[in-house]
This record gives sequence, C-alpha cells and structure tokens, in this order.
Amino acid sequence: MSTSRLHRSFQALVLALLGLFLLNKVWNGTVLWYINSRFLPLTLIGAFGLLWLAQVRLAQLQSTLEGTHDHNGSSPSAWGLLVLALPILLGLVIPPAPLGASAVANKGFAVVAPAGAGGSPVQIEMAPTDRTVLDWVRAFNYTADPAGYEGEPADVIGFVYHDPRLAAGEFLLARFTLTCCVADAAAIGLIVRWPAAAELPTNRWVRVQGPVQLAELEGRRIPLIEAQSVEAVPPPDLPYIYN
Repeated sequence: MSTSRLHRSFQALVLALLGLFLLNKVWNGTVLWYINSRFLPLTLIGAFGLLWLAQVRLAQLQSTLEGTHDHNGSSPSAWGLLVLALPILLGLVIPPAPLGASAVANKGFAVVAPAGAGGSPVQIEMAPTDRTVLDWVRAFNYTADPAGYEGEPADVIGFVYHDPRLAAGEFLLARFTLTCCVADAAAIGLIVRWPAAAELPTNRWVRVQGPVQLAELEGRRIPLIEAQSVEAVPPPDLPYIYN
C-alpha cells in the first residue's frame, strides 16, 4: 500500500475512533463533566459527523483501490493526523474526573454568582430548602437587603474546601458552575460554621442543613449556614450547576 493510501486509512480510523470516543462519553455521562448539558445535541451531531467523514474517507480510498479517478491527490500530514488523534490519546491516558477542590485552588473562588441565562439575575422564588448553592449566592448578590433571608433553613450539598481566609470552625461548601464548558467554570460556595470543620477532608461531598446568616468575604455579602448537621454523601451524577 502506498504512503498516500496508508495515511488515508489512518485518517479514516482516527476520525471513526474520535466519533466513537465522543459517543462513549455521551453514553456514560462523563461528557457533562466538560460541557454544559445544553450543548449535548451539538456533541452528538459532531460525533456522528466524524463517523460520516470516516465513511467518506474510506469510500475515497476504495475508489482509489478500484482504479477510479482520485479527486484528492494530496496526502494528509503525519503531524496533522497526530493532532487529530491527540484527544483520543489524552482521553485514554488521563482518567476522566470532574473539577474539585484542587481546581478551586488554581482558579480561585468567586464571591459573586454568575448571572442567569441571558445575563440577567435570577429571581429566587422557591422554598428555601429547594435552593442550591448557586441559588443562595444569587439571592444574596442580587437582593437589596439579604438580611431578609436570615434564619431561613438551608439544605444543600457541595464539596468541602478549606479556605485560609475563614475562621476556625468554618469551611466553604463549594460547587462549580458552568456556562459553556470547564474553561469558564467558576467556583462558588457558602460559608459553613461547624465545630468539627477541621476534621472534614478536603473535596468530601457533604449535605449541610441549618439556618442561614449573613456574612462577608472580601467585602461581599455571602450566605453562612449555622450547620445543625453535616452528613457525608456520594458525589452527584452531575457535579456542576449549569448556569
């Protein structure tokens, strides 16, 4: 087989494997560790598009082998094929994992919640115990007088992050929000006051229940939960809160 045909065969293989790789990520749900769920249809379209391109390339190769005229005589670059295969190689070498406490240390912690879809703040009209970490932070950010929320019961889950700016007996109950993908992920959270805070491992997922108080961090208003219970829970299937 000529070098040109070998390159085309490898190109078709890489395209097919990349399409199957994306479909596998969609099937097992780990694709949502990297993108917002609203982009799932586009990911599926891209995956099937790659499989279609692989089929087209194989058809061109078959046409060449049968002696018909080849309209594309150029051979793809070996470096280009390597770049195309790179996502597959990285996906096989690096195990998938959602963002956690180590990413908070690298990306920083936002005390202002991102606005809702369309850039406008979300109005919190729900039972206090139904609010997520993002709902609570938004409520305090976008309400003229957040003191009105003091004393309301919170029931939220997130992972433990020990922020050096906090006092003894306190930790941050953190979550990551995604607007598009992990590149724009932002860590937000609530302060939790709990006597055994220092004993909680970093990155441990917990459920926290208790009344909410008003606190400040870096001059910004932030909810603080006077925890009545802190219970270890398994990580949720969807660890992010999509914005």
